[in-house]
Amino acid sequence: MSKLKLIIVGPQKSGKSTLANILGDLSDGPSQLYRPTAGCRIVDFERDPPPSVTNFGKIHVELWDVSGDFKYEKCWAPIQKDAHGIIFVYDPQMQNAEETLNQLVTLFPKAMQLQPKFCMVYINHHNVGGAGAQLPKHTIPNCMNGLHRHEGTCEDTQGIFAGFEKYLMKILKLLGEMQEADENRIMGQ
Repeated sequence: MSKLKLIIVGPQKSGKSTLANILGDLSDGPSQLYRPTAGCRIVDFERDPPPSVTNFGKIHVELWDVSGDFKYEKCWAPIQKDAHGIIFVYDPQMQNAEETLNQLVTLFPKAMQLQPKFCMVYINHHNVGGAGAQLPKHTIPNCMNGLHRHEGTCEDTQGIFAGFEKYLMKILKLLGEMQEADENRIMGQ
């Protein structure tokens, strides 16, 4: 079994915990009650790899749901250790989302020396309806340009799973390529 550690980070009240709960099959949609995450919580689950990824067996996924409150910043370095990827979550309707995302890009992938290709952004439109709802137009923050992205609502759980599946395929392929390059380097090829 392969282990995959992914960090979920973004501004407060952007839907990070809801996303983690849906992906980990802990809930089937958003809750009406807001409970801010204190520091970090880990949602872990096992799943089969996507059909197009053949060099991995069953995958143990750890989603590290990180509080968007900067008072927990001192905890972030240990959280970042051995992470394979980052999922940024934000609500484009929130004030100061771009400013917070700029800070988080500096404090997470840049601090971890994690290339953008290992990151994803989930643009979570709150209160626009379920699957198939018309999403408002917006401009993605510059710091999120070039990242794998999914846009939707937490009410659209099928969309969440589809977006995560694409990101998971990308991460697993990248990790497989890195593993193959390491093996070739060891073998002197």
